[in-house]
Amino acid sequence: MPRAVTGRTVYTRRGLLASLGVALAGCGSPATDAGSDGTDLATPRAETTTPTAASHWYPHVQPSGNRRLDGAGDVRAASPVDIPAETPSWLVALPADGSSDWVVVSDDGRATRYRVADGEATERESYGPLAHEVPVIRRTDAGIAPVRPPATVSPTAPPTFADGGQTRLAIGVEGDLLVTRDGTTERVAVDAPSDGRVVRVSDDRYALLGDATDRYRHRALGDTIEGGSLVVVDSRGTVETRQEIEAPAVFEAQAPLAADLDGDGDRELLVPVSDSADGARIAAFAPDGTRLATGPIHGSGWRHPLAVAPFGPDGQPELAVVRKPHVEHVLEFYRLDADGGTVGELSVDATLQGFRSHTYGSRNLDGALAADFDGDGRVELLVPTTRRTDLGAVDRTADGAAIEWRLPLESSLRTNLTGVTLDGGGIAVGAGTGDGVRVWQAR
Repeated sequence: MPRAVTGRTVYTRRGLLASLGVALAGCGSPATDAGSDGTDLATPRAETTTPTAASHWYPHVQPSGNRRLDGAGDVRAASPVDIPAETPSWLVALPADGSSDWVVVSDDGRATRYRVADGEATERESYGPLAHEVPVIRRTDAGIAPVRPPATVSPTAPPTFADGGQTRLAIGVEGDLLVTRDGTTERVAVDAPSDGRVVRVSDDRYALLGDATDRYRHRALGDTIEGGSLVVVDSRGTVETRQEIEAPAVFEAQAPLAADLDGDGDRELLVPVSDSADGARIAAFAPDGTRLATGPIHGSGWRHPLAVAPFGPDGQPELAVVRKPHVEHVLEFYRLDADGGTVGELSVDATLQGFRSHTYGSRNLDGALAADFDGDGRVELLVPTTRRTDLGAVDRTADGAAIEWRLPLESSLRTNLTGVTLDGGGIAVGAGTGDGVRVWQAR
């Protein structure tokens, strides 16, 4: 059974399995920011102005939307630690004194923080119900707590923080971009979808989708509303560009993914384009709105952009995408070959069958991670396989791509897949199922 330690509860994998009456098997399966001060703060705190010296962590790992971790570690050799959280829906991880903290949000909005260290999970803090669906976690000198945006922020739109945490950019309930600094909020009319995100392109440049439209009623991402334009603003909310997509196409996403795909040092904006006539494809845009390239069309459906990392056998950056995750389950690796930064080719260099990074109708698009998960010096993509009961570590090879090893979940994935770079350069990875949350930690 879980054992009490200094008024808190400690969970180990062995103790949890024993409490459930499960026979024990071998645990060894091939399987950026300051930490917590450990203070217990059980009372939920309402947000006022953004405090100084604040750091923020997101379910989607990077404020750019690129689901990639720095650091390295062999998570295959790490014994998983199980947290018996009931009905987990979202996870956020942050580093903590050489280990990791995990904020687990349940289906009813309750949030609890656990410390995973030395093969154990210790319950540290409970925050009470959250009014917003997607959590963002803040750390200040006062402690760690979920951000609690005001009621003017859409409950399905997580905020993004700029200027060292001094500025909050979020989608409002009426579709405006809300830019809050020093307690004052500016409204920018962009008509964004209610579940949109604002992503960081650079320190003073941010991107989102605007001009919400229901002309493509696919419902794959939770509703019939998608983006009709790509909007780039500075951190004060001044619109730099607003590039509309020609009907009947839409941007079928919550936000573009901002990452350097062509290796020139500047981030491109990568976003799926869909319509009922031509189907789904990936488009690459420059921050000024110029379309750099469009990938191949493959009939009706959706393409799910996951992460940009040096996946290529030659170390070149590639974009990992799952084509039709609800039907075909095909992983694709894209390259962008730009010509002078204005015209280029977005090509698929490798494919591999057998992955389901998203469930139809879910707003949770954070179904994969990129990092060096086995300490071999190369970046792998960790992504749920078709049954969603294990995570496949995909390596790009000279001949294409292959699953090198797997992490077992034992039950179907129901949360985002997330992780964190630990103090000292290690990594931790976690996923939630109907049985709780499983964390692998490798330093």
